[in-house]
Amino acid sequence: MRYQAEHKQEAKAKLLEAAGRGFRRLGHGGIGVDGLAKEAGVTSGAFYGHFKSKDAAFEAAALAGLDSLREAIASLQDEQGDHWAELFIEFYLGERLHCGLDASCGLQSLTPDVMRASEDIKASYGAALEKVAQQMAKGLQGSTEEARLQKAWSLMALLSGGVTMARSVGSRDTRDVIAAHLKQAALALL
Repeated sequence: MRYQAEHKQEAKAKLLEAAGRGFRRLGHGGIGVDGLAKEAGVTSGAFYGHFKSKDAAFEAAALAGLDSLREAIASLQDEQGDHWAELFIEFYLGERLHCGLDASCGLQSLTPDVMRASEDIKASYGAALEKVAQQMAKGLQGSTEEARLQKAWSLMALLSGGVTMARSVGSRDTRDVIAAHLKQAALALL
C-alpha cells in the first residue's frame, strides 16, 4: 500500500518537529536515531524513510529552527511595526530563556552542535543564518543597510549567546540578573 504524498509530507513534518525537540533537549551527541524515532512515535525504519542519516535530520532540524525564527521575526515586524524589536527582546529574554530546552530557540540550543558538524551543514546553516540577520535588519534603525545588518548580527549574538550563558547557571536569580543586563544592552543597541 502506497501512502499519499500528503501523508508522507505530514509524517516528515511530524518527525522533523520531534527531531528538533530531541536535538535541542539532548544535543546531537545525546540522542540517536532510535531516540529520535521514539520522540516522534515512529520506528527507526520510518525515520530512515524520511532522512538518510541522523546528520541529515540534524541539518533539517537546525535549518527549520532558523526558518521558524526568521518567519517569527517577519510576523512580529508586520504586526507590531516599529515596536517589534522591543517585544522580540522581551520574548527572547523571557519565554525563550525560561522554557524547556525542547521548546528553546534553535539558534541558542543548536548552534554549538553546528560548530562541530560537517562543512556542508555549516554552509547551509550559515546561509539560513544570513537570512535571519537580513530579516531582522529590515526592521532596525540605521542610516545604511550595512549599519542595520551590523546591528542585527550584534543583537542576534547578544541574545542567543546571552540566553545560552544564562541557561548555563543553576541559580534562577543569577539567570534573571543576566537577563536584565542583556535586556539593557539589547535595548541600547536599538
